[in-house]
This record gives sequence, structure tokens and C-alpha cells, in this order.
Amino acid sequence: MPENRSKRAVLGALRVTPDLCGLSGIPALDSDDGHALLRWMDRSGLALYAWRQLQRHDATEKVPREWRQALQQRLLDNASRTEDLLMEFCRLNAAFERRGVRVATMKGFTLVPDFCEEPALRHQTDFDFLVRREDMSDAAEVLRMCGYNADRWSEGGETCFTTVLHRVPSADDYLYSHQHQRQVDLHVSLWEPSPWLAVETPTDSMSCIECRVLRGTWFSALSPADSFLNQVLHVFRHSMKSWIRLSWLLELGHCMELHRGDAELWQRVTSRAGQSELTKKAFAFVLGLVGCAFGAQTPKVLEQWLTGTDTARLRAWIEGFGLDWVITDWPGSLSNLLIAQEFIPDPKRRASYSRSRLWPGKATTSIGTITTKDTRTFAKLQLTRVHYLLQRTSAHVKDLCDLPMQRWRWRRALESARKGMVETNS
Repeated sequence: MPENRSKRAVLGALRVTPDLCGLSGIPALDSDDGHALLRWMDRSGLALYAWRQLQRHDATEKVPREWRQALQQRLLDNASRTEDLLMEFCRLNAAFERRGVRVATMKGFTLVPDFCEEPALRHQTDFDFLVRREDMSDAAEVLRMCGYNADRWSEGGETCFTTVLHRVPSADDYLYSHQHQRQVDLHVSLWEPSPWLAVETPTDSMSCIECRVLRGTWFSALSPADSFLNQVLHVFRHSMKSWIRLSWLLELGHCMELHRGDAELWQRVTSRAGQSELTKKAFAFVLGLVGCAFGAQTPKVLEQWLTGTDTARLRAWIEGFGLDWVITDWPGSLSNLLIAQEFIPDPKRRASYSRSRLWPGKATTSIGTITTKDTRTFAKLQLTRVHYLLQRTSAHVKDLCDLPMQRWRWRRALESARKGMVETNS
């Protein structure tokens, strides 16, 4: 497919050893294929990284003028958006400090510079804070005083707080404009409870936090080891829902390349991650995708820790399906159901998980709640919800129809992997 070739060209430009030649063949921006490619780059979080890569290698002329203008404007707009987010981040941290509530920032601005060179290259959508379970109520009160409210409360997992939104969102909204609604997620653990996956994580992350500074703003953040662990688990958790942002893999790869020789850091990562088979398989899966998409190599300490975890089934899926899966347009692909057995060995739990993916519930097909008393706005909101649901349903039905072919391909891949093992052992 021409569209997939263009996506692979973008990935090629962002690999550890970049290949920029493929970008010269991307479709014209005013064509349907060009518009679809740019939308995919925006949603995957790669648009700004790709533009910076072209600038870094003095290769901006490899893409047409319309593309250069579009990407440069996105970078400028996201820089303004990021400054606005940073101001809100400072306001929230100051509010927590005044109330004496201790929080640790997760993801977001803490990823600079270990995972990302500069804040404006990331399309950040929310703020994540880790709090002690006993401080959850006080933290929630601080957020309410700052104009945030939560529809649901989770004692053991993630609680989402948002500001009031009066504007109806659209699938065609420009991602790099200033936010119309703020969101803060409060966490009490590095892993959110799941009915299918019980991932073991450190319980003392709040005792290991460190002070960070970004453009004169001081804040507390996860330790480097916990931050890497959290990013891997973040990608893994979203992968179980069918779609991930490719920029998350790129950022993990950047961190591994930047700290490749820091054996002490990777020893701390393995120590914090523990010896759980599920956690190790999550690492093998996520870091395998990082290597598949961007060519980043897993540090030797992590490789040794993962010895025996990277099974033939897992390798077969990553090599045969991984790249197609990660470049799939939102809302994603069902093809990773083929390796659910690697992570959910219990048949009953795996069947329950598969049903949740094949027949998604209301929570995965909602655009959220909007507060409004205006009749016209309310009617527009309902139409938007219907459009969103139809869009999700159409993509899901198409994916369901493609699943039998994916299963056939999977059986062939497993047969090939088994033959390869027999030949190796003979």
C-alpha cells in the first residue's frame, strides 16, 4: 500500500541510523494520501520529531515546500501550546506545595531530556502525578480548588480530573492549538488495576523521587529507573487496548541510546522492575517493538535480565506483525490478540479479555462528558458522539473482518518459527 510505504519512510528517517531518502517520495500534501499521512504523523506524535530530524541533517529540501511549511508551523504552534501547558503545570505544582501535598510528576515534562531533547517536540495532552494513597483526598481537594473535577473516583488506580469543557471536540481539531480542556490524572501506583493483568510494581516510588528543574521551574519527579519502568508499562498497558503512540516507542529508544553505557542505571531498572515473568514479557514486547520500529538496541544489562523471556511466539509476532501493528491508524488493530496467551496464560481470563476487545463497551467508545446548558450546543454534542461512534464502529468492523486472515498468517508464522527452531537444534 502506498500509505504504508510512506509511513515506513517516516520511521526510516527516525531510526537510530536514519534513512532520509524515502521521504522524497511522500505524496503531495494536497492529495488524499498526503492529508492522511500528515494526520497519521500528528496522531502518532512523529510529525515534530520528523521535522527536527530533517533540520538536524540539513535535509528539509527532501520534502516538498508545502510539507516544510506545514511541519514548521506545527512546531511553532506546539511551542506556544507547550508554554501554555508549562504555565498550568507551574500553577498546579505551586498549589500542591502551598497545601503541603507531596506529589511526583510522571511522564510529560519529566521526559526531557532523557526521553526527548526538548519539550516542544512532544504533543502533551495531560498532567500525571503520583501520590501516596493516604494523600489522595488532599490532592483531589487541591485540584478542585484549581478548577478540576472527577466524575469517578478510584481508590487503587487512576483518577481523571478535568476542567469544564463547553466546546464540542471534533476529529478534525488541530492538535497543536491551545487546550480547550485541561486534564490531570492522579495515580497511586505505577500500574493501574486490571481484571486480566496483575503487574507487580515497586510500592516505594514516592520514597525515591528526585528534584528536577525545567526552565526555572522546580518540581519532584520519579527516579530515572522508575521513570523508564513507568514508560515501558505505560506503553504495554495501552498496547493491550489495541493502539499506542509511536512517539512513545521513539522516546524509549532515545533514552536507551542516550544511556547505553550507563550499566548502573539499567541495573537499577531491573532491580525496580523485579523478577516477575509478566513484567519481563512486557519489557521484551515493548523493547522489541522499539527495535523493530526504530532500530534502537536493548542495553546489554536488560538483555541479560530478559534472557529466556523473549519466546519464539513473541519474536514471531514482533517480526511478522509488529511493524504493521504499530503503524496502524487510530483506533488500532486487533492483531495483537494473537499473542494474548503470552501475557494472559489463564484461559478464562484470556477469553474475557478477548471479548472485551472484540466487543468493546461504552467506556472505549465515548468522547467524554461536556457541561453545557445551551440546547444548540447539546444537540451538536449528540451529533458529534454519533459521528464518533460510527467512525469507531466502522474501523472495528473492518478490523474484525480482517482478523481471520491475520490468524491464518499467524499460524504460518508459528509453523515457520517451529521449523527454524528444529533446523537450529539439528
